[in-house]
Amino acid sequence: MKLAKVFGIVLGISIFLLLNNLDNRYYQASIPVLNSNWTKLVFEVDAQEAQAEIPTKFITVDNDGDIQHFLTNAPTPMDALIENGYSVSSMNRVLTTSPLNVLTNNAYITLQTYRTVIEDITITLPYEKVTQGGSLCQKLSEQVITQKGVLGAMTQTFKRTYQGGDLVASEIINQDIIKNPVKEVVVLEGPDDNPSQVPQIGYNCSYWEAYIDSSVSASDEEKQWLKFTMKWESGCNGESNKSYYKGLFQWDPCLWYEQFPNENIFDGKIQIAKTLYKLRAGAKPQYMWPAVYKKYVATYGELSWLK
Repeated sequence: MKLAKVFGIVLGISIFLLLNNLDNRYYQASIPVLNSNWTKLVFEVDAQEAQAEIPTKFITVDNDGDIQHFLTNAPTPMDALIENGYSVSSMNRVLTTSPLNVLTNNAYITLQTYRTVIEDITITLPYEKVTQGGSLCQKLSEQVITQKGVLGAMTQTFKRTYQGGDLVASEIINQDIIKNPVKEVVVLEGPDDNPSQVPQIGYNCSYWEAYIDSSVSASDEEKQWLKFTMKWESGCNGESNKSYYKGLFQWDPCLWYEQFPNENIFDGKIQIAKTLYKLRAGAKPQYMWPAVYKKYVATYGELSWLK
């Protein structure tokens, strides 16, 4: 055998060194410099082949972290695993320091086991929240729950694959709704006037200017300011509802309904009366209608009662 041949050659070299009285220090320094494959290079003996020819091998098996040591005469890593009671199938992955076709001494074999688990999980289903009604001012509104929301439930079946203790794949293979959610209905109660509740006059400066001149008890300067402001704020449209601000003078709905809770903000005649009332009560037009008032001052000068 090649192994016996190598052993004999090594023994001969050792005897030769002893006979020539080489000291131990020289001997120790010389051995490591030999190439690790010197047996193959000189004598055509492969170290791996030599290990494979050892009848009984010492191996280590790492089965998902459970490490065991064995002595075996098996010819391949697979045979060694089967011999020692390990399952080798499509659910296993084998990694080894030894070639798969021949088992070498001191081989380290890692066996990674895959397992599939079917799991059922119950999850909650959210309910929809529906708001009914409307309000021109949220902070003056109240939310009334007319139907309480109820969560639903659904069972999902998962197929999960583990490698050892680690999850490596997961998929939903089935799902069933156990209980459908019940939507929650909230009714918003607050100021909810709308333009359809008043006469539809639209953009009509002639109408409103004539109304101010004939029906509003005010000074000429007050009338001038009223007509100028409504023109630039809303285009003389009492039903103006395009933005957050409403009506002839584009009032803030929250401010309007805080002070006049029972008056429709889209009623132009009421807006004229309440706007004039606010001016006479000391409201500062430069704060309530800043951009238009700046334009008014540039055209007519400061209001006399503000000087």
